[in-house]
Amino acid sequence: MSLAATKTNKNKARPVSSQETDATRSNADLLTVYTDFSSVENIWRRFEETADCYAFQSFDFLSTWHKHLGVSSKTDVQIVVVWGANAKPKMIVPLGIAHTGRIRKVVWLGDNVSDYNAPLLASDFSDHADQAPFAELWSEILSILPSHDCVELERQPALIGEQANPFLELAVTVNASGAHMTVMGDDFSAYFNEKRNAKTKKQYRNRRKRLRELGETEYVHPQTESEISASISKLVELKGDAFKAMGVSNFLENPGYTDFYQELAVKSGANGLAHVSHLEVGGNYAAGSWGLVHKGRFYYLLASYDGSRYAKFTPGTQALVYLMRWATERGITTFDFTIGDESYKSTWCEKSIELFDHRKATTFRGSFTTVGARVLKSMKRTIKQNPKLWKAYTAVREKLFSK
Repeated sequence: MSLAATKTNKNKARPVSSQETDATRSNADLLTVYTDFSSVENIWRRFEETADCYAFQSFDFLSTWHKHLGVSSKTDVQIVVVWGANAKPKMIVPLGIAHTGRIRKVVWLGDNVSDYNAPLLASDFSDHADQAPFAELWSEILSILPSHDCVELERQPALIGEQANPFLELAVTVNASGAHMTVMGDDFSAYFNEKRNAKTKKQYRNRRKRLRELGETEYVHPQTESEISASISKLVELKGDAFKAMGVSNFLENPGYTDFYQELAVKSGANGLAHVSHLEVGGNYAAGSWGLVHKGRFYYLLASYDGSRYAKFTPGTQALVYLMRWATERGITTFDFTIGDESYKSTWCEKSIELFDHRKATTFRGSFTTVGARVLKSMKRTIKQNPKLWKAYTAVREKLFSK
């Protein structure tokens, strides 16, 4: 069901000058809040076709997330559609109210599996963005949401497509982690030659040859539901082994996570939003990944390899090269390694993306949560952005918590 539509005229938030034209006055925004996905599905899907947005804000991604993770995390759906002229959406803001103990937070939907959080914007949103400060519209959005104690919007990129993200007009701080991406163009061989020096390319060829000596090497794109599920199950198993070795908590063991990745991949099929692939050596799973394909961009999200059997042959790199070549052949020009500052990304990526957080308390009770979160996030950023501190931290973590 949807909340009754609330009409909000941004121009009424300030004195209306007699010099303003009737066209400006008539450009009022109608805000509609939808509290379930089914009510907004048709609007969202049509808008998504032409809107600037990330894969994480696609309807399929977030509706699948809500089914497996949103409900269990006690996050109430509050999807805001901002309507412009001619009853066409200007922006869709996929928000939720997360209940953490007695605290109610305004958050982005999909927050625990989304690397980039942002609204969906009409392709011409920026053409009208200077009519009033975004803070006024945001204040009006908050006013029609259910009562809450604080706002916690994390991992927001500065750009959505080529448009400025309006949420960065709010007070923001830099997230502890950055993201990284590379533009491959339409010729992968030329791209690979540019990114790899002679020594690295020779090592790659030698290790690929040694893998082939162990058995027939094949890069597999599962087609059927059973094949997709089997590939993901093996990926999750190997990812869990890697987490244990690093002393990192395995989030995939928590209820709903594996089901989310499984269902989205199966629902997507061989050519949809989610993509699963893996490298086989002699019929054995050596390395693989789970990612998203959306608007000419590949999002590289989950990846792992069988280190106990193939580590010295760098199967992860072998699988990655196969995947990047496959993406290029299908017209995907941008390969997004997403959030995280792992060192291997710098060898591929020429573009870095800063992400930003916005936090604000709306009640006295929420102020304690907001202040605490700011302190913790600041400490995390200090550690992660200092190579010596980060190396020391990961070494201690691995020693204490690896199994």
